[in-house]
Amino acid sequence: MKQWVKPAIPFGFVALACLIVLFGSYLVQETKWQEEHPKYEEQVLAAQIMEKSFAVLRDVRDEEGLPIDGGLDPNRTGLIGEEFTPITTSIGNLEAKRTSTSPAFAALLVRLFYEAGLEPGSTVAIGASGSFPGLILATLSACEAMDLRPLLFYSVGASMYGANVPEFTFVKMLQVLREREVLPYHILAVSLGGNQDRGEDMYFPESQDLMGEIATSTPAPLIFAPNNAESIKERLELYLNYNNQYLPDLFVNIGGASPNMGNTNASLQIPNGLVKTIRLTSDSPERGLMFEYLELGVPIIHLLNIRDLALKSGIAIDPIPFPEIGSEEVYYVTKHNLWLIWGTVLAALGVLVLGKFVIYQKENFLKKRKHSQ
Repeated sequence: MKQWVKPAIPFGFVALACLIVLFGSYLVQETKWQEEHPKYEEQVLAAQIMEKSFAVLRDVRDEEGLPIDGGLDPNRTGLIGEEFTPITTSIGNLEAKRTSTSPAFAALLVRLFYEAGLEPGSTVAIGASGSFPGLILATLSACEAMDLRPLLFYSVGASMYGANVPEFTFVKMLQVLREREVLPYHILAVSLGGNQDRGEDMYFPESQDLMGEIATSTPAPLIFAPNNAESIKERLELYLNYNNQYLPDLFVNIGGASPNMGNTNASLQIPNGLVKTIRLTSDSPERGLMFEYLELGVPIIHLLNIRDLALKSGIAIDPIPFPEIGSEEVYYVTKHNLWLIWGTVLAALGVLVLGKFVIYQKENFLKKRKHSQ
């Protein structure tokens, strides 16, 4: 038969300590407040640059007879493409594409750059496919607002509703934004994208040639390696060349281009957002630039799962119209009353210590009573 083991602390004291913790937690939540992020001004500036870009892109599309489909792009950003075109590489989610065009993502990139420890003059290597032109624009807007130096490599192929209009890829977008003095940047290297980063096995027979024409329309060097592994090596070398043989301070992956993201199962486990270290390992020569840079001690920002990224960052999902700049949670940090937190902890510990003391006193009393009999 099992013996009853006396509790170290009376149940009533344990219950009271639990109630104190629950009530204290409630008070901590109820008394929390929000403050502007330390880089709030830069966040607002980045979002404004992105918003200004929309007006330019709208005008250019009108000028060149490329009307914006209000059903696909209700905020008229000029960044949403079509469902299928000859440079469409894969399926895509329209909600995610529209969400990624929010200027709040420019504010998020400022926040992530700050968390990564970047300072004016820091170098940001960017590997982007055409799938999320909104995120490329957000990243460049954040670089401009924070006085960073972006090294943009671009893959022409795009998933559905990305920059897949052949006459209006991000090559064209950045060109007009530069000409109209919104952003000063150039694409420094370009590839076809798609399968093997070479535009292979596309939906249309003319796709690879068309992607090649778009890629070679820019003076940037063309990356057309025989396979992903070689494409990764070539990119690493080019980034070094553009940065005076120094590693970049940060690498940003936008979309799912295989040289950047990798072509292994481990690549799918890299979390969204800022990643400074990771325990995942992969020895594959196709593991991608994200793995390569993490192994070299360079932090990365992974931008792909847009809904998840927006939810955890305080950005509205597919809003129509966009919220006012500076109003969303991404621009703020939540503060809690530390005195209340520590007070709750100490009060709960005090009750438990008191309970232990009561047990000790009771045991002493019983021992004395036993000896006196």
